[in-house]
Amino acid sequence: MILEKSFNLWLPEPPEHLLQPERVFAGKPPFGELTRRDTTLEGYLVAEAPLFGEIQFPFHSRIHPQGLAARLEALPLPEPPAFWAELEGHGEVVEGGIAYQLTLHIHATLPQGEKWGGRALGRLAEAAFERNVERVLQRLTQT
Repeated sequence: MILEKSFNLWLPEPPEHLLQPERVFAGKPPFGELTRRDTTLEGYLVAEAPLFGEIQFPFHSRIHPQGLAARLEALPLPEPPAFWAELEGHGEVVEGGIAYQLTLHIHATLPQGEKWGGRALGRLAEAAFERNVERVLQRLTQT
């Protein structure tokens, strides 16, 4: 299963934080630990999902500075786990803060049931999972 969510954020951050996403998004759901080495950003997103509990979605991205803007490129994980993410987008300095346009691809390998009951349960889990991810991202856009 792949979920794709795009969202826009405006945060009242100083211009120098444009290239410091680990500082801007630290402690804001759905982001867990974030670290940056030069232009590489690594971290994970966190979501609660029925039947699975708390799930961490690791991701790697590269920051491409472009003057008063920056592009975030999603990088592949060497050995993707069952749950992982791709984070890409664009950020730019605007009056009073930083504006972001981000796209998130959530990859989740859910167990497939062999009988109709297992398949139905899998579809219910997938729908609940998608609703939860949507709620978490909505909280982020409201901060």
